[in-house]
Amino acid sequence: MDRRRTAKIAGIGTVAGLFSGLFGVGGGVVMVPLLLLLLGMDERRATSTSLGAIVIIATAATLTQGAYGTVHLTEGLLVGVPALAGVVAGTALQQRLPAKRVSLIFAVLLIGVAASMVLSTGDADGGGADLDATRVALAAVFGFAAGVVSGLLGVGGGTLFVPGLIYVLGLGHVEAEATSLLAMVPMSLLGAWRQHRYGNLEVRTSVTMGVLAIPGALLGVVLANALPVRVLEVGFALLLLYVAQRLARRGLAKEVAPA
Repeated sequence: MDRRRTAKIAGIGTVAGLFSGLFGVGGGVVMVPLLLLLLGMDERRATSTSLGAIVIIATAATLTQGAYGTVHLTEGLLVGVPALAGVVAGTALQQRLPAKRVSLIFAVLLIGVAASMVLSTGDADGGGADLDATRVALAAVFGFAAGVVSGLLGVGGGTLFVPGLIYVLGLGHVEAEATSLLAMVPMSLLGAWRQHRYGNLEVRTSVTMGVLAIPGALLGVVLANALPVRVLEVGFALLLLYVAQRLARRGLAKEVAPA
């Protein structure tokens, strides 16, 4: 692995780790586009390598959030267990989609995430809601959907875990982020293993990026527990919109490129 490539991987990992700790996502929304744009990976290899790195990043961030007492085990299981079935479905679906479509799908996802951040009206009350059958079922739907998105696009699923934990299970924003990180650890591990079996995972790159992301993830957790998140959310949304348009252009160009 040459120095320029290692430096790029370190930069991608650092930024992804910071965003993971700050927003309770796996960092895939940063890693996948940058792996595509900076390292020239194809879509399947980029999404698979992202999943492998997320295992390390989310584990480090979860342990740090646990020190703050913000991780909710029961709620994490309610969304995390259905996500295991979802990630199997998502990785299988990805093998059946033309690779050129994945960039466009990811661009749409990023636009949706950006819109949700800009339109967010603030924290839920927190503390958790009464776990009746309806809430448990809705949590399972969010978890399964997060797993499908994770397996298909190489993200941690936090973009669906966090809203489900807030609006269905009644956690506060920081608690939802922390619990989202917990839920994505086994899901990302399963997804990375599945992608390895398909021959898509670059193990060395995943491990390198994940390990180099740990300081950023720890800093992100500290900031998430110390700072108001509104300005950070808007800034992150703007970055997502920029990356989304780059990916959309890439996907559309591939659609019209000659054979």
